[in-house]
Amino acid sequence: MTEVQERTATPVDARLFRDVLGHYPTGVVLVTAISRSGEPIGMIVGSFTSVSLEPPLVAYLPTTTSKSYAVLREVDTFCINVLSADQELLCRRFASPGDDKWAGVGWTPSPGGAPVLEDAVAWIECTTESEIEAGDHYIVLGRVRELGVQNPMAPLLFFQGGYGRFTMSSVVAASTPDLIHAIQSAEKARDEIEALAARTGVAVDVVAAAGQDLVFVGAATGADTPPSVPTLGTRIPLMAPLGEQYVAWAGEAAAEAWIRRAGVSDPEAAERLRDRLRLARERGWSLSRLHPDDELDFYQTLRDYSDGEIVPAKERALRDRIVAYIENYDPVPIDPEGEYAAHSIVVPVLGRTNRPLLNIRLVNLPGPASGEQVLTWVQELRRCAAAVASRLADDHSPRSQRLGHGVASPGWG
Repeated sequence: MTEVQERTATPVDARLFRDVLGHYPTGVVLVTAISRSGEPIGMIVGSFTSVSLEPPLVAYLPTTTSKSYAVLREVDTFCINVLSADQELLCRRFASPGDDKWAGVGWTPSPGGAPVLEDAVAWIECTTESEIEAGDHYIVLGRVRELGVQNPMAPLLFFQGGYGRFTMSSVVAASTPDLIHAIQSAEKARDEIEALAARTGVAVDVVAAAGQDLVFVGAATGADTPPSVPTLGTRIPLMAPLGEQYVAWAGEAAAEAWIRRAGVSDPEAAERLRDRLRLARERGWSLSRLHPDDELDFYQTLRDYSDGEIVPAKERALRDRIVAYIENYDPVPIDPEGEYAAHSIVVPVLGRTNRPLLNIRLVNLPGPASGEQVLTWVQELRRCAAAVASRLADDHSPRSQRLGHGVASPGWG
């Protein structure tokens, strides 16, 4: 036996095996079919690959103990659904135990009848070619019968024990149809945004939601202050305390996801955040009081989050740093006679069903400012948002009123 063979024969630590292989990212798919009893079935798989072009073959590797695969192997036709980066919650639902995984899940049948999920990046209908037992997994070969791309956007990835997405470059997020629409909306609002910057003398940002992130899609510069620090295309996490004016108008599910992504598990703390969202909706605006000494560190944290090299462990640490700034976003009553150190003010641009289309933000506000000045800024922002909403009223689609999809490419400046 050679030295290499002797090393290979040594038992491999299971945890080390998972940790080392976890440094290789994999796509995530949902394998679906219709069971013999006529019910839809689905199984999350992180080990899927193309195998052959002639004949067209693909493969996925379920565990030998999988109860879902025990049902799947009884039917001949199945469908591979390539999940998008925005389908992480759906992925977690199907990966967890439970009997009601299909409740509320939209799908249409493939030509052979297997479920094709709404918003999946692509689908591949197959018939089972063969099954090979390989240790504690099966290798299931599928012969491709039909396939198609229905949602050309970034896929969901699994890496180092966490879910993520592919980023085209270090600070600029990738394009998707919905965010291209948001960028086009920001372009249509350009006159109003530039007029607002001219009237107030400060910088203005336009922000759109993109799945679990916010993306800067437009900007204008006032005469008295420098441009906003985040560059166009920069993404930031849609989690407490960021994006309050998006989430306040986006429904209960979005609110709970916003709280959960920030890692807030204390019931009292979560209820305080819900109260903040209710107040944000009543006011129609939100204010941050980021201290000048904290500004550079805060924006560096956001830059790090946008870095394409981010891994799950680093992302968790950055999110913890962002949550540490939550008190800077606590709502305060504005007394016209008082004095306030306001860093930015945000208002939503609402569609016909009161769903957020864009956020408009006055940023780098000079201070300290009187309460009267703060309220004047609020009124200017609201006037601008109303004008933008009116301009967009005749050309936005129902899809653009959902709480974003994907990530964005640069807008204008």
